[in-house]
Amino acid sequence: MTSMKSMKRMAVLSMVTAGVYVSAMVVVSAQAKTASSGVYSAAQAKRGEGVYKEQCAACHGDNLEGSGPMPPLAGKDFLANWGGKAVAEVFDKTQTSMPATAPGSLTPEQTADVISYLLSVGKYPAGSADLPGKADDLKQITLDVPK
Repeated sequence: MTSMKSMKRMAVLSMVTAGVYVSAMVVVSAQAKTASSGVYSAAQAKRGEGVYKEQCAACHGDNLEGSGPMPPLAGKDFLANWGGKAVAEVFDKTQTSMPATAPGSLTPEQTADVISYLLSVGKYPAGSADLPGKADDLKQITLDVPK
């Protein structure tokens, strides 16, 4: 009887241990990424270039350099403002307040495309998948200094 109880306890303990291990693996795989890890596709950045030229360049410049009170969207000044922050913050700012002439008029997909273009100009490498068009999906991606 005692050995049967011991065996059941060991089985339960083994299952709990396995569950904790699997949970830990899920957490590790869901940990934050950086923009340098290829979080957008080249095709998406190309789409974003078109949206940028149509909706953003008049204020932020053809080369994302900014103009007057309009901040640059690439380079050291951009990273000084956004470096270390989640891509979701750039997404939210763009989605809700841009373009200045029609705030909130970009679709979530257009916003993600434009951010992909900004990343490509900023020398972040492209990956194989598109950057998601949902802020919640972008909270785990941090803007680091491109390598």
